[in-house]
Amino acid sequence: MNTLKVVAVYGIGVVFCKLMGLLLQPYVTDQLGLEEYGKLDVLLVLTTFLSLIISLGIIDGLYRFYHDALHPTRLLGQALWQVILCGAMITGLLLFFNHDIQTLLPGPPPLFAFNCFIFTIYLNTLNAIPLAKLRIDNNAKHFVSILLITALVQVVLTLLLVATWQVDGMALAGLIAQVVCGVLLYKQWPIPHFSISPALLKYGAILTLSGLLGFISLGAERWAIAHYLGVEAVSPYAIAMQWGVAASLLIEPFALWWFPKRFSFINTEGRKQQLANITILACQLCVFISALVLLFGPVFLRFWLNAEFDYSSVLIPFIALWLMLKGCCTFLNVGCYYHEHGQGILLINSLSTLLSLLVFIYILPLFDILALIYCGIAIQALRLFIFYLYSQHHLPLLYPLSDLFVSFSLVMLIFFCQQYQLTYFIILLTPLLCLQIYWPWRHLCNYRHVLQVIYDKG
Repeated sequence: MNTLKVVAVYGIGVVFCKLMGLLLQPYVTDQLGLEEYGKLDVLLVLTTFLSLIISLGIIDGLYRFYHDALHPTRLLGQALWQVILCGAMITGLLLFFNHDIQTLLPGPPPLFAFNCFIFTIYLNTLNAIPLAKLRIDNNAKHFVSILLITALVQVVLTLLLVATWQVDGMALAGLIAQVVCGVLLYKQWPIPHFSISPALLKYGAILTLSGLLGFISLGAERWAIAHYLGVEAVSPYAIAMQWGVAASLLIEPFALWWFPKRFSFINTEGRKQQLANITILACQLCVFISALVLLFGPVFLRFWLNAEFDYSSVLIPFIALWLMLKGCCTFLNVGCYYHEHGQGILLINSLSTLLSLLVFIYILPLFDILALIYCGIAIQALRLFIFYLYSQHHLPLLYPLSDLFVSFSLVMLIFFCQQYQLTYFIILLTPLLCLQIYWPWRHLCNYRHVLQVIYDKG
């Protein structure tokens, strides 16, 4: 399958999987209300947190070392065995202390739902190994088919269970869906190799700690909101964030295809330049997606949800800028992942985490959610700048930064005009941004040739 078809298949799969859940949002919010939806979101945040710990950076480690491994099949088996061991120990501890942990969470959420989420996280982490193998093998159709079936099962079960069981029903639907996913992947499961890969463990441990620090910067703020402002205040913020993340998934098909390949572009100077060009193109696509959210997000949320959740429409433009910067960080940090230790990522995330904690403690209690988002945008901007400098130190690349700077400027002008309802300027700036992103690549980079080269390489 050629490159464009692979990206298209990933795109269709990711969009449909996300849409299945988001289309249920009006029904789920009506059934749960502000408070119960806030409790559900507390558990979703817990899922993100525990997934980082259980997975121990295995997936990123596979992408980093698989292409260079003398025995790739053995590496997959070692990765699975590592997840089995780590996940079993952590899951056992969480279930043993489940009541104590549950009462410490904001809300708190129901105990049955908490237990279901614990098992779901473990199964999801195990399933990630064969799913990663499908991505490495460029088996996009199989990968997407399994994701679609899993999402469809979860949607159907949610419709059947949420009205009666509330948050417990949502949790049970997710657990059953992961069981189905594991069964569908039965042909892809590697045979566990009863040993630990030191390279995977070292690389993954640093990335896990770094990911946990990053989670505090963007993820744990929902717990802080629930603690200081009440669990009801989490719901509008969570919904705006969900739609912001959903929009950012428009770049996900590209990322699903690109991330496993990008380290194969560092062998020659010509390939390095292609890596730099494609990276900036990806950042500009993040800018373009942010502009779409700025333009259509507030109107859509006012239409989509009942009046109880209207504050989401106020928050989503700011969240769009926040996630735009975060997305650019994920593409501009390729040099940070180039070395096996990954210590630079840890240091950068430590700084952003410290700043975020200061915001949670001293800013959020005195002001409101918007103040938290302002600070989040500033922290992400600083993080992007430092990531770029550190990445360039370890893997110097000739990025066309002037194009990216113009894109940033245009999206900030669109944001300003959207806030003050300057419609005519928005009508002028939006096509200008589209043209600015497309035109330089058409003439200077000859992106069709770049994609053909990538296809020939793959």
